[in-house]
Amino acid sequence: MEHDDPLRQRARHAIETGRLPARRPVRSWAGKGSGASCLLCAREITPDDVELELEFVDASPNSAPLICRVHSRCFAAWELECRLLATGT
Repeated sequence: MEHDDPLRQRARHAIETGRLPARRPVRSWAGKGSGASCLLCAREITPDDVELELEFVDASPNSAPLICRVHSRCFAAWELECRLLATGT
């Protein structure tokens, strides 16, 4: 995946705007697409796609978990951007 790849740009933007944390989820599941909209590309995650559901929990005990659904390719772009951010490259 190239640095100027539109999917990576979307992942960076989601991290920068706080829509998607730049840390590992506390739980994750993968399975057949449920028809939900992908948080990164906004396209439907069809039953032919692999859908990843990511659960993030804040430190605040009263906050509800953040649930994000993404395609497997979108997850890979987000994960790569998180690693690059962590290493400062």
